[in-house]
Formats: sequence, structure tokens, C-alpha cells
Amino acid sequence: MDTTTMTETTLDWTGPDLLDAAEVRREDGDLLVLDAAGGISCIDLESGAIALLGTVILREQTIEDDGRYGVASRWRLHASADGAFAAIVFDGGSDGFVVDLDDFRITLKLDGGDYYPDTVAFSLCFLSLRGAAVVVHRTAWNRLDASDPRTGALLTQRGPTTYVDGKAPPHYLDYFHGRLQPNPSGSRLFDDGWAWQPVGIPRVFDAAAWLSGNVWESEDGPSVRWLSYCDDWNFPACWIDDERVVLGHMSKWNDEEFASDPAPPGVRIIDLNQPGATPDRKLPMSAAPHALFSDGRSIFAAHGPDTSVWSVDSGDCTEVLHEFQATHHHRRRKELLDVQPRRIRRVSVA
Repeated sequence: MDTTTMTETTLDWTGPDLLDAAEVRREDGDLLVLDAAGGISCIDLESGAIALLGTVILREQTIEDDGRYGVASRWRLHASADGAFAAIVFDGGSDGFVVDLDDFRITLKLDGGDYYPDTVAFSLCFLSLRGAAVVVHRTAWNRLDASDPRTGALLTQRGPTTYVDGKAPPHYLDYFHGRLQPNPSGSRLFDDGWAWQPVGIPRVFDAAAWLSGNVWESEDGPSVRWLSYCDDWNFPACWIDDERVVLGHMSKWNDEEFASDPAPPGVRIIDLNQPGATPDRKLPMSAAPHALFSDGRSIFAAHGPDTSVWSVDSGDCTEVLHEFQATHHHRRRKELLDVQPRRIRRVSVA
């Protein structure tokens, strides 16, 4: 294991405190950032040039018992891959909106519903449909929809997904949608949600099938796969590639106790090509990760003040980046980022 000193690049930030960042590919840069004053800027990480694209109003949010369910209540920034659209949402809440960055106008106001929104991150991500950006977002605790970020038009019109006259409608889903993460090709979605008891039950489904054919795919389509049961949810997770996903826990569900058995810290790797009964691969770690990323060859686990690098093939820890706490992964630049309020630190992981 290599524990040598890393080489990092630092960009000092002189504007209002940074809240979040998102990878993009634009002519004026490759990283969007959101600041505490509502400013959205584009940074060229190569030159350090910064362009303020516009400013939005971040409404003050009521936060009660922050972190109770493992959700850090905060404004989050998402972006389409081409950087044409951004979405700003409040994790642990219901508010959000989509912005067309070309003329900097709000095209869609988002409402994630008011039924236990404090238990999950705001469900949102961008995908591509026939080469055009699509925004996927929660519109109720148990419903996902897709919209055109240019016009706000709904693309997944379908019947009711909540009780009608005291009866569950067809395709009813008793599930609280959580954080959404598309796989690298955007063909599948990872959904980190929960169901009553409560129990965390992450799931995946075929986003391509949902957007191009079966509007009920996100509820009960044939591609839906439930990955695990756990006492908690909102744990870190990431995709390795289009078929393998990493979950930030190693606990095993005990049906008799209806609870998770105690387990050491680490991660489990689920290969979606394998039958559901196939045992997951587990990688023990010295500390529980609070963020996970992967480039297909390595798993990057942020824990405490450090970030460890793990070989997907061997399962060995190959490097530790001391005093570098990765918060984002820039896949195209092959860099880990530590986005802090007053600076952005970068480390190459090529």
C-alpha cells in the first residue's frame, strides 16, 4: 500500500462560500459550482478561469433534527452532462428548481412532496434521451417523473400513484424514493430509499425502458431489482461500471430479528449480471466510508480526514490520500475533488 504524499492542485475561492459542485463539459469550463448567495459559476479547472453564469434565490429552509436519518440538510447542485441545465434542490426537503443556463431562466419548479421528505435526499438526476437532456425528479414520496428541462413538460404522464377512495391504484409502490444515481451510460438508476418498518432497501431499474416505453417501469417494471435490506439508508454508494454497484455497508439482514446483524465497516459489491441469490462480494475497511466513488478500476472511499483507494480486481487497499477528504469525482478529468467553502482541492487518480 502506497502512503506517499500526493500531489494536489488548489483553487482558492474568493466569492460567497461554496455549497456544492457538479461535473460538466462546457466551452467555458468543466465544473459548475453553487455558492451560498445563490450564484452558479463555471470553472475551467485547467486555467482557473471563473465565469458567473447567474444567481438564483435560495429560500431559507426550516431544518429540524438535522442528520437524524443520515441526511445532511443542504442545497445541492446537479447538472446535465453538457452543462446546459442545472438543478438546485434541498436535501431533506421538498424545494428545488431547474435552470436553463444558456439564458439563465428557471424552467421548472420542483416539489418533492411533504410526506417525510426529511428522511431522504431530494431525488433528482439528469439523463439523456435520444441525445437530449432529461431531468428525473421525485414528485411525491413514492413517485418519480421525468421532465423536459427546456420547457418543464412532463414526459412520464401516467395514472395515480397514491390511494384513491381508500384503495391502492394499480402499480402502487409503497416506497420512499431517495438519492438517485445513474450508471455511467445512464441506462440504469440506483435509488437509495426505504419502506416501512422502516427498512432501507436500495433498488435499481432500467431508466431507458422507463423513458422510452413502460411508464410504470419505475414502480413495478420487470427490470426492478431490490438490492439489500438494512436498518439504515442514506449510506454512500456508487457505480463501478454499468453492471456493478457498491454499497457502503456490509451488514446482513436477519429475517428472524427483522434487523441487520452487526457487521464491521466496509463495502459490498453487487454484480447485477449475477442472480439475486448470488452472495455479494465484500471488502472490509478500517472505517466506515462516508463517500464512495469509482472509475471502474478503483473504489475511492472517503473516511475521516482521508481517502483510501481500493483495487476492484484484487480488493486490496493500494493507496491512502492522507488529509484529503474527497467530496466529488470528476470522471472525465480523472480527478478527486475536495470542495470546501473557500477552496477546491484536486488530486489526479489517472
